[in-house]
Amino acid sequence: MTRGDKFLLAALVCFSLLSAGVLWGRFFLPAGETKELQAVVTVRGEVVRSIPLSTDAKSSFVVEGRIGPSTIEVDGGRVRMLEADCAGGICLKQGWIARPGQSVVCIPGEILIRIEGAAPLDAVTR
Repeated sequence: MTRGDKFLLAALVCFSLLSAGVLWGRFFLPAGETKELQAVVTVRGEVVRSIPLSTDAKSSFVVEGRIGPSTIEVDGGRVRMLEADCAGGICLKQGWIARPGQSVVCIPGEILIRIEGAAPLDAVTR
């Protein structure tokens, strides 16, 4: 093995270790501060209430929608529409939501409940 071969081999090993470190930091280490989960209640496009879902407390509250009052229940890190005056009651049938991106929508009452926060990473696409 010549001196040039040893230099080339050392350069390849250093490059490989550097690449592995960059990939490890990019895909396997946490990406900084994570945002805690919260339920955001919107009526007619305006945020009425933001409820943190980190506690196990049980509570309910009433919001005034376009067609009347609706009751929203929070229990153990999840939220649902408990009572509403809408005709179809689809928002009541949607049930509990607890993961980021999920939502409950009452179209006649113009009420939206959505879960916001950091979702766990399931894929990376470039």
